Amino acid sequence: MNDSESLVQQEPDWASSYVDPIDAEEASRQWAAVMADLNAAGTIADANGHTVVRLVEFRVQYRKAAKHVAEHGALLSSKRAKIGQWNPYWSAMQQADARIVVLEAKLGLDPVSRGKTTRVMRGKKKSRAADAYLKPKDD
Repeated sequence: MNDSESLVQQEPDWASSYVDPIDAEEASRQWAAVMADLNAAGTIADANGHTVVRLVEFRVQYRKAAKHVAEHGALLSSKRAKIGQWNPYWSAMQQADARIVVLEAKLGLDPVSRGKTTRVMRGKKKSRAADAYLKPKDD
């Protein structure tokens, strides 16, 4: 195993997070897509793990909400009211989209921030004088 493989986060057990197996499968696909993008950019780091998990969760929620809006529309008709009401899934979709945009920018996945992110440096650690000072004594 090389250094870059050792730093890659393990994929979460999506089946324990989602009741619907379709959602768990979608989360797994999204995880693979995000990790492939981070790997290609050279920006995979352990510190990004939680951000990637949140991004995947918001992408799954966006997909669910978008599907509902596509089937029922942004406005729902009511038998009682003469005017339609905003579909709550429309709001959920918009909020998920806003969070996705922010998280993708943090991870350097969108075109604007892609050039601003720096590659994770992997290599030999430079030896410093303090390292020798802190080494345990050989008895």
